[in-house]
Amino acid sequence: MKNVWAVWGLASLIAGPALAQSAASALPESRHSAVQAERRAERERIHQERQAVAATRARDETACYRRFAVEGCLRDVRTLARNAELQLRARELQLNDAERKEKAAERLRSIEEKQRVAPDRSQPQGSARGVGRPAPASVEDLRTQHQRQAQQRAQQQRARQQSIAAKQAQQARESTERAAAARARHAANMKSAQERRERLQKAQAESTAAGHKPAASLPASSGLPPV
Repeated sequence: MKNVWAVWGLASLIAGPALAQSAASALPESRHSAVQAERRAERERIHQERQAVAATRARDETACYRRFAVEGCLRDVRTLARNAELQLRARELQLNDAERKEKAAERLRSIEEKQRVAPDRSQPQGSARGVGRPAPASVEDLRTQHQRQAQQRAQQQRARQQSIAAKQAQQARESTERAAAARARHAANMKSAQERRERLQKAQAESTAAGHKPAASLPASSGLPPV
């Protein structure tokens, strides 16, 4: 079971960051369609992997009910499923960020093109109509603004990824601690049960050696005194 999750996690880590780098800067027109097609394919892969995660979780949960430590097994399976979903979500965020950057670059190119082809108006007309209106932002100002926004989004993305990694590490530690505690409780219960059996056998052996017929013991849960 763990091998299935490990292989899936490795594939997600390899596939995730590759596509986010494709739209870090303005794309040539000849590559635009190819990048969009690859992005759609990546979203479809994420969708299929999410379905595979759900199917694996359902299968592993069913297997847990055939084991002795059911609750501990279920916690481990659900923790792995949550971690896998977090990785898929991180890949989706990278795709969304890449699309935002690409759209911002397209808007910037459109503004530059409009400014290049716009007719040059005379200064008096421009002055007459421009009274009381703020001057339009230059292409360089827009470029600087977009770059600043891109940097902010990149910082937010890094912060989200760090938060996801920290959360996964915390969940893994908690899962390990819960599993260790469950094993300790199980071992203690087994030891206690063995000691009770040994005491009962010893008492029966002593009674037999003394020539007394051992009395039938009542279940411990009945709460009734022995006859």
